[in-house]
Amino acid sequence: MSKTMISRRGAPAATALLMALVLAACGGGGGNPGSVGSGTGSTGGTGGTGGTTTPAVAKTTLAVVDGKGTPTTSIAGGETATITATVTLASGKPAVGALVTFAPGTSGMVVFDPSSGSATTDASGVATIKVRSASTTSSGALAINVTSVDLEKQTSTATVNLSFGAAPLTVGALSFVPAPAGTLPAFNTLSLNIPLKNGSEPATTAPGLSLTSLCVGDSTATLVPGALANGVQLATYTNNGCTRGTDVITVSAGSSSQTISVPVAAANIGSIQFVSSNLSGSSIVLKGSGGQGRSESAQLTFRVVDNHNNGLPGVDVDFAATTTTGGLSVTPARATTDASGNVSTMVSSGTIPTPVRVTATATRNNVTVSGLSDALTVSTGLPIQKSMSMSVDKYNIEGGEVDGMIANITVRLADQYGNPVSNGTAINFVTEGGAVGSAAQGACTTVDGACSVPLVSQNFRPLNGRVTVLAYAQGIEDFVDENGDGQYSCTNYVDPVTGKVPTVYRPLVDTCLSGGERFTDMGDPFLDTGYQGSVASMTGGNTLDGKYESAKGDLPFPYGHAAYTSQGDGKWGLNYIRSSVEIVFSNSTAILTRQVCTSNGACRDWTTSDGDPSKIAGVAGAGCTSQPLYFRLSDSNNNPLPSGTTIASTDAAKLSVGTIAPSSVPSSNIIGGTIHSAIIKPDDGCAAGSFTLQVTTPRSKSTPFMFSSQ
Repeated sequence: MSKTMISRRGAPAATALLMALVLAACGGGGGNPGSVGSGTGSTGGTGGTGGTTTPAVAKTTLAVVDGKGTPTTSIAGGETATITATVTLASGKPAVGALVTFAPGTSGMVVFDPSSGSATTDASGVATIKVRSASTTSSGALAINVTSVDLEKQTSTATVNLSFGAAPLTVGALSFVPAPAGTLPAFNTLSLNIPLKNGSEPATTAPGLSLTSLCVGDSTATLVPGALANGVQLATYTNNGCTRGTDVITVSAGSSSQTISVPVAAANIGSIQFVSSNLSGSSIVLKGSGGQGRSESAQLTFRVVDNHNNGLPGVDVDFAATTTTGGLSVTPARATTDASGNVSTMVSSGTIPTPVRVTATATRNNVTVSGLSDALTVSTGLPIQKSMSMSVDKYNIEGGEVDGMIANITVRLADQYGNPVSNGTAINFVTEGGAVGSAAQGACTTVDGACSVPLVSQNFRPLNGRVTVLAYAQGIEDFVDENGDGQYSCTNYVDPVTGKVPTVYRPLVDTCLSGGERFTDMGDPFLDTGYQGSVASMTGGNTLDGKYESAKGDLPFPYGHAAYTSQGDGKWGLNYIRSSVEIVFSNSTAILTRQVCTSNGACRDWTTSDGDPSKIAGVAGAGCTSQPLYFRLSDSNNNPLPSGTTIASTDAAKLSVGTIAPSSVPSSNIIGGTIHSAIIKPDDGCAAGSFTLQVTTPRSKSTPFMFSSQ
C-alpha cells in the first residue's frame, strides 16, 4: 500500500519534468522572453507563470563590410559595401533557402546588387547583397531593414544603420590617344583621355572637373570635354596657333590634378591687312607745318591674320615706307601684334610733297607675308604770302543807299608748292564799311584751301562809296628754296632759348644768324582805307595807296608785338600773310558821260568843244551813215553802277540802235565806272530821228538818256 501511494504522487511530477524537457528542446524556458541585440532579431515565446519557459524562434543577424572586408557602418560615395544576413531556425540550425529581403529606410539613396534587393540563404544560412550610394556626390544616413522568411514559414527581422559620404574624385594619368607624332600643327586636334575615380570606383560623373592649359589661357587653344564612359573622361584639344612651342595641359578635381605636355606649332601667317589711319582724310602736312588742326604724322594700323582670318598675337612686323623723300620717316620700324593681331606704326612727313604707302612684312615658319597701306599724301605746308589770292563775286553792289546787299569774298591759300592748305586754316577779315563775315567773328576756315565770307551793305558807308576789306592769316614769308629741300634753310643758327647750336636747323624754331636763303621780309598788315574823299575827277584804278597812314583811318594789325611797324624783323618766319580788296557800295542813280574813243581803244570824256553830247552827227541828212556811240556809266560818286545794271534802247524813231556792248554793267571797282558802246543806224531815207537809252539797276531804279540825230 505504501508503494501505491508513492507512485500516484510521483505521476504529476514526472509529467512536469517531461514538459520542461520538451520546452527546453524548442528553445523556450522560464523567465524573460527572447531578446534582440544590435544587428540581430528573433521572435520569442511567452513564458508561463510559476516557472514556465519561452518557445525558441528563428533569428537573423547582420554584418556589414567594405570593399577590403573591414567591418564598417560608413561607406564613401562610389564605394560598394557587402551586407551579410545570417538566418537560424528556431532549432538553432542554419536556415537553408530562406528568402531575405533588404529594404532602405529612405528610397532613392542606395542601389542594391542584385537590384531586386533580395537573396536566399546558402547551406550555412547566409545571404549577401551589395549596396552603394545612388549618387557619388550625395551624402547622408539611412536604415537598411532586413526581413527573412525561412522554409518553416517563420519570419525574423533585423536592422542596420549606414551612413554615406560623397566620394572624392581623383584624376589618373593623362594620355593622348593616339599619341601625337611630333609637333602638333596649328588648327589640328588631339583626343585626351582623363581617367577618373570616385574613391576606388570608376567615376560615372565628373562634377567640378577643370580642364585648362597655358595656350587656352592665351586664347590660342581650346579644350572641349566630351563623353564620360567606364571612368574615362574624353576631351578634344585644338591648337589654334599657340606661340609657346610647348603647351602644358592641367586637369584637376578638388585637390587631385594631373598634367601633360604637348609640342605645338604657331599658325602660319595668312595675310597682313591694312586696317585704318587715324586721319580723317588721307593727307598730312609738310614737316614744320603742323599745329592749328594740321598733323605732320599719321598712325597706321595693320592686322596680321592666319589662314582662317583669326588675328595672330605676338608676331613681329617690320615697316618701311615706299619713299623717304624730304626726310619722311616711319617709326617704329618694328612692332609686335597685340592679342587681336593688330599692330601700329607712325608715318612722319618730310619737307617735300609726295605720295607714300607703308609696307608691313612678317615672317613665320619660313613663310614671309607683306601688306600695303592705303595711299597717304604728304601734301601741304603752311600758307605762304605769294600763294594767297582774294576775289569777289561782285565788286560793285547796290549798297550805297540800300542795306543788306551782299558781295561774297573768297580767299584761297596754298603752300610754297602750290598745294591747298589743310582744311580748317583760319582766315580773318576786317572792313572799313558795312559788315563782313558772320557769327564766326568775322573769320572763316578753309575747305580745299579756300573759304568765303559775305560783305553786307550797311553803315558805316565811306563818303566815296569805296569799302576796303582786309583778309589775313598766319603763314610764312616768301623765300627762295635754293637747295630744293622744301623748307627754309640756314647754315649759321642757334637755339633762341639756350643759345646752343642744334644738330639740325629747325625752321620756325631756331634763329638764323647768317647763311639763310633769300626771303621777303614783311612788315605788319594794316587795313588800307585809301583815299576817302571824292573821286569825281578820277578815272581808273582804285584808291588804295599801300601806305600806312593812321590819320586817314588805316587800322594796324601787328604780328607778335604791341605796336605797328612797316619794317620786317630781319628774320624769315611766321607773319600775317594778307590781301586787300576794294568793294564799291554803288548808288542807284545813273550818270552817263559821252566818250570820244580812238581806233586803238583810248577814250576820253566828251567836252563842250565836242558839241552837244545828246546829238549824234552823221546819221541823218545827205550822206548819212551808221555812227558809233561811246558812253561811260557811273554813279554819283563816279564809281561803277551796281553789277547787273542793264542798258537797253527804247522809243527809237527813224534811228535804230545796234547791240549795246556790254549790255549790262560788269563786276568792277574801277574809278569812273564802265564804258559801253553801240552802233546807231540811220533811217533808209536819212531822216532825222531819236531814241532813248534806259539804264536800270538790279533794284529796278531806271534812268533814261535821250539822243537824237544832228
